[in-house]
Amino acid sequence: MTYSTGQAKNSIIFLGLDPGTTRIGYGLIKKTGGKLSLIDCGAIEIKKPSVGERLVFLENQLAQIVKTHRPNIAGVEKLYFAKNKKTALGVAEARGVMLLCLSQLKVPMLEFDPTDVKRAVAGDGHCDKKTMARMVAITLGEKSLPGPDDASDALAIAIRASFER
Repeated sequence: MTYSTGQAKNSIIFLGLDPGTTRIGYGLIKKTGGKLSLIDCGAIEIKKPSVGERLVFLENQLAQIVKTHRPNIAGVEKLYFAKNKKTALGVAEARGVMLLCLSQLKVPMLEFDPTDVKRAVAGDGHCDKKTMARMVAITLGEKSLPGPDDASDALAIAIRASFER
């Protein structure tokens, strides 16, 4: 089953996902015409003891977000080069669960590398997190953004995805 927004005909809901090992950022925005607005954002905190339990927990939490907000399109950050192989493997495992979950729920996906997201949203592919968060807030017409950096990063990914539609 493909989800619809139940919103105005011209509204599209975008879900942005910022993968991590113990915290996954998510952000949802609505695009109506050319206007973007914040729906929700936050982080999925993963504190389960085993890898299997962490991945099942992530799948359940992400499925709940998708079922609640019914995004039309999801943007997912690609895995970038990491110096720590253990961290890179954990992020790759989380990304795999995210891609599988979105696919099972029939949410079309777009993937972006971090530099592309920064360049598209902030105009600088190497800007810092503070600059990025400020540009995300401005783009969404917000004075500030709730949640951790992971949430603002996820919103940036959702914004980048919105440029495709």
